[in-house]
Amino acid sequence: MTTPHPPAPLPLRAGERLALALAREEMMQDYHRWETDPATVVGFGARWPVSWEVFRARFLSSHTSRHYQLFEVVTTEGAVPVGTTSLNVDQAVNTAELTLVIAPEHRGRGYAAEATALTLDWAFSIASLSAVWLEVLAPHTAAVNAYLKAGFRTAGRLRSAALWQGRRVDKLFLDCVPDDLAEKR
Repeated sequence: MTTPHPPAPLPLRAGERLALALAREEMMQDYHRWETDPATVVGFGARWPVSWEVFRARFLSSHTSRHYQLFEVVTTEGAVPVGTTSLNVDQAVNTAELTLVIAPEHRGRGYAAEATALTLDWAFSIASLSAVWLEVLAPHTAAVNAYLKAGFRTAGRLRSAALWQGRRVDKLFLDCVPDDLAEKR
């Protein structure tokens, strides 16, 4: 039996099926569970998950700051939490790194592309960033395809720079500027 989630805050940005909302402290355990899922750990190219203590301290110190914003991704119907996105801003150059986590039980529904598009919309129309970039491992084709669908373009590749299920793989750099989204319209 699952515990019902507290009501989500009002959406900050709504799309067709998903909306961005502010991350909530009462959701920390869910966020941590999503990030420590083995498929998420592999997708990030990590060797092991972050402990609860480290995750909690990081969340409490930075989930909403001048340089970092964590969004909760919820469904527009019912406000069911399905993941998180974040923007880690480099103020010196007015760009941000985007990260995305979709809850394991909500993967495979096409949420990643819409959550990414909503975050890009926020980044450019609200935060007035010049560019958003991310790193993704080449074999993570579902993620690569979702990011490209949302408006990212390939910006570079580091060969054999990461691990994916015990083997060396390429790390891709993708970026998006406001003009990329204007061309999609």
